[in-house]
Amino acid sequence: MSETPGPENASNGTAPSTDANPYGVPAQPPGPPPPYAGYGVPPQYTPPTSRRLQLTGAETFWYVLQCIYFGMGYLAKVPTKKALKEAGLTEMTGAENFWYAVLCVLFGAGYFAKVPVKKALNEASLVTRTGAEKFWYALLCVYFGVGYFTKIPTRKALSDAGVLRITDMGQFWYILECLYFGAGYFAKIPHKKAVSELPTLPTAR
Repeated sequence: MSETPGPENASNGTAPSTDANPYGVPAQPPGPPPPYAGYGVPPQYTPPTSRRLQLTGAETFWYVLQCIYFGMGYLAKVPTKKALKEAGLTEMTGAENFWYAVLCVLFGAGYFAKVPVKKALNEASLVTRTGAEKFWYALLCVYFGVGYFTKIPTRKALSDAGVLRITDMGQFWYILECLYFGAGYFAKIPHKKAVSELPTLPTAR
């Protein structure tokens, strides 16, 4: 006995599948997602702000006082700016370039002041030192640790900026330097001033 096809399959002899669309409603294509507010920018997005370092009130006061004293604060800042420029982090003004050249003429004072700063920046993976800079830094360290002790205030300034954490040994010597009539603190201020002039701080290491 043969089956009689019903009205649903009378046209082609096969019954349509009802698994995918049991109600017979034609499928609608998916619509476009709703646009974000604010010219296509997701609402949870906030533009990144550039990090900059600010001197404290006390540091600003002492830096001005150092500059009044025959420009010592400014001249101490110049070699640090030179090192930051060689790291590609900032540019020097015409006056800074001039005074750095003058400092270098004075028995290489500008260059030798820059060498420990370059060492600190190298430890933050921000710059590569030349062979000459490595040689002179080692020679400065042999001479009663001058290179190392000169580097510590720079490391402290970078630590204050959140760029490079100072080591426990460095913190110990920095405190000792500060106990010596505030030498560590006063030496840190020109370095920190130079870092505060960066358009944006480098990524912390």
